[in-house]
Amino acid sequence: ITLQSDMIYTIQVSFSNLDGQFNTTTGVNFTTFDTQSIDITSTSGEVCVVCKFSSHATAVGCEIQLRNNNITLTGRFDRDINISEGCISNISSGYYDLYIYDVENDNTLSELPAIIK
Repeated sequence: ITLQSDMIYTIQVSFSNLDGQFNTTTGVNFTTFDTQSIDITSTSGEVCVVCKFSSHATAVGCEIQLRNNNITLTGRFDRDINISEGCISNISSGYYDLYIYDVENDNTLSELPAIIK
């Protein structure tokens, strides 16, 4: 099986015992994005993010997008070994959705966000 990069997959796993008395099925999600997790800190007017990459990542960084209605604030941070980190400043108060994209080695963004918070 060849998996497409920058996707989220779900594997359905079924368990049963030999006499058929116990059966269960569960879904296990995994991703082929280079950005695997993030750490977020915020202060008044600033959001800082550390993107953590898989050990075999080919991305050159991550892009952070904060979205609030018609406003999008963007920060792009280069990868240093297995992390990218940086801050977006001068943020007006309000509620924002956070989108994290892999920055591919040709400097384009992954088609889908790796992480949405």
